[in-house]
Amino acid sequence: MRKFSFPPTMKALIQRVGVRLAVIAVMTLCSGAVVASDDVNQIFQMGRAAYYKGDMETAYQLLTQVEARNPKHFETRALLAQIRTHRQPGNASVKASYQSVVLTKIEFSDVTLEEAVEGLRALSKTASDGKIIPNIIIKDQSLATKTLSLNLRNLPLTDAIQYLAGIVGANTTYDKHAVIFSSAATAGN
Repeated sequence: MRKFSFPPTMKALIQRVGVRLAVIAVMTLCSGAVVASDDVNQIFQMGRAAYYKGDMETAYQLLTQVEARNPKHFETRALLAQIRTHRQPGNASVKASYQSVVLTKIEFSDVTLEEAVEGLRALSKTASDGKIIPNIIIKDQSLATKTLSLNLRNLPLTDAIQYLAGIVGANTTYDKHAVIFSSAATAGN
């Protein structure tokens, strides 16, 4: 089996430009060519990593390549089913409605993630005149008890949610009805 490796200049370019270029390069290299199972596994691993980082577009592009070459690959099919569910127009409405809420002032000092989420709910309710109260679920109790401090002004609720996730090291997923905070270990299972 022949193993493909990128030339050093291409590796440097991929590192500089990032994952999206890697997706394009992999798709270009794979189109019309016979791909070894090791290469398909590498594409799958890149797609899986993108999925768990929350980059659904990159994950979708990579995993559809794997699906085309191995339609019976169970985990690929499962991940693609999740991505396709999240790509449906109705699912974007939660994120879009949260994006429309602009929080004028956020000041949290040494609060738990759970307390910060309650604070975001109250701030969002006030900012939207009671129309939008975010449904945020913290899957992992160890995340809920992490403490944080945050001081931000004039930003959308979705950005505030991402800040919270970044501070405590959580992944966020927008569901049909909620935002779900999960730890990287939980997301990987």
